[in-house]
Amino acid sequence: MVNHRWTALSGIVFVVLMLTGAAFVIDVPKADASAQEIASYLDDSGNHTRNVVGAYIWVLGGLAFLGFVAGLRAVLRRAEGEPGTLSSVVFGAGVVFTAVWSVSAATLASVAYAVEFSDAPVSNPDIVRVLPQLGSLLLLLGGGFSGILVLLATATLIFRTRVLPRWLAWLGILIAPLLVVDVTYMNILPFVGWVLVASVTLLLGREATATAAENQYDAANAPVAAPR
Repeated sequence: MVNHRWTALSGIVFVVLMLTGAAFVIDVPKADASAQEIASYLDDSGNHTRNVVGAYIWVLGGLAFLGFVAGLRAVLRRAEGEPGTLSSVVFGAGVVFTAVWSVSAATLASVAYAVEFSDAPVSNPDIVRVLPQLGSLLLLLGGGFSGILVLLATATLIFRTRVLPRWLAWLGILIAPLLVVDVTYMNILPFVGWVLVASVTLLLGREATATAAENQYDAANAPVAAPR
């Protein structure tokens, strides 16, 4: 039996860590930041620490997502049967998403880490402008397209097997194009929202299944009234 509870909790932990880390890791200079803004950032020790802490939180969130997608794969694979191609696509895309997520977090916090913990003499302001944009591009391309694969492969299996509610599949299809829209690091938020909805659906579905099983057990073991 697939443990829906752990799958759902992993997804919820991912969402919490992602949103928490975002408050710390994306507070970096923008591409059009002035020289004064960059100088202020380089002198702000507290901001550097927040960026690095946020990167650590994001990596932990990526590991939680890996637990979620592994559990989701098990749910889908059981419904799909052999050879399990689409459920394997879901897991593979989830692994890519986790890797890209972690590299993006490290890229966004690289200047902060170098300055604060390695005493790097950063003198070129363009480095401070460009590296965060690289992190954004990683989320936009690698994270966005791997997330789309997770959504579409899951939706296909839902339509084919009814393993999860069909509205969850339609929700994934609707938000999939948004994952490659560049909105200041936040193109991935619709996907995070889908993970939260899917996690709650798995959690409630598990409870409903357990309740139905208990009712069936009670009905099967109910005492039979003696004939008069």
